[in-house]
Amino acid sequence: MLGCREFYDRTAARWAERGYPDEAEPVCMDEFCALLPAGGRVLDLCCGAGYESFRLRRRGFRPVGLDFSEESLAIAREKNPDVPFFRGNMLEPYPQAGPADGIICIAGLVHVENQDLPLAFRRMSEVLKPGGYLLASVRYGTGRMEDRSVTEIDGQTYDRNFIAHNEAELAAAMGESFTLVREMPSDLKIWAYYLFQKTKEVRV
Repeated sequence: MLGCREFYDRTAARWAERGYPDEAEPVCMDEFCALLPAGGRVLDLCCGAGYESFRLRRRGFRPVGLDFSEESLAIAREKNPDVPFFRGNMLEPYPQAGPADGIICIAGLVHVENQDLPLAFRRMSEVLKPGGYLLASVRYGTGRMEDRSVTEIDGQTYDRNFIAHNEAELAAAMGESFTLVREMPSDLKIWAYYLFQKTKEVRV
């Protein structure tokens, strides 16, 4: 059985087809972008094929993308030649992505176990400027969703370890460096979008 990275390598083109159309843009993007400084540097974390980076660039921001799927990054670079994209894991340091005025993490946390959520927030705080904003989307619920985790493509089985999270779990994991500002509007009933603000530097 192959894992999460291999799943996204295999399905990169499919996600690009779904993600680039204008109607796929999160409904809260306008509100999030209004909080950021004009022309600011924004990290598209778990950027996949780069469609949110494309939208951020179109809005006049300076996006930078990070993802662990090389096939997804190949598409992102082809469609966004003026945007820097880096290969990396969101649970490992990624100083090359910062400092950032904002971070957008669409569906990235769905592959992070609860015990690893504090580390994910710490890594984000390491590159986000004090006072900067984080927009993160998660699947409503809690725990591993078996029907979303295991799938078969052309006779090969993949386990992408799909994890649902609730607001209490995120609030407990964010640590002292973030404040949970509010839940943002969503046009998808099964997905929740949360706005966080960095309040201070990480204590080492």
